[in-house]
Amino acid sequence: MQNAMFDATTLLLSRTLGYSLRRHKVIAANLANVETPNYKAKDLPFAAVLKSAVVRGRSDRTRAPHFQEPRLVLDVTGEVRFDGNNVNNENEMIKLTKNSGLFSTASQLIKYKFSSLSRAISSSRGA
Repeated sequence: MQNAMFDATTLLLSRTLGYSLRRHKVIAANLANVETPNYKAKDLPFAAVLKSAVVRGRSDRTRAPHFQEPRLVLDVTGEVRFDGNNVNNENEMIKLTKNSGLFSTASQLIKYKFSSLSRAISSSRGA
């Protein structure tokens, strides 16, 4: 039997928060190097890793989902400028906004989960 505080959902949300923090640093580094000659933008893709963990979790509910760590990759979506740099401020800001939304959603969900557990514990003490 799984511990209710640290079930698959909590693990998923925890990993999502950690990933979001790591990706924020990668995006910030891209923005900080927008004027650096020959700098190539990087990204930390997570969607495929998350989808794979969720699919595996659905097929085997007895185990916590197994996550592969997302790997840092070169982001080739930006056009390479004459100085060899491919960082696009607008693209990076869009990524930053989406990443912030992901972090906010995951943190609200984990907050809700723990507050629900807290209410359940409090109500059982009063009974």
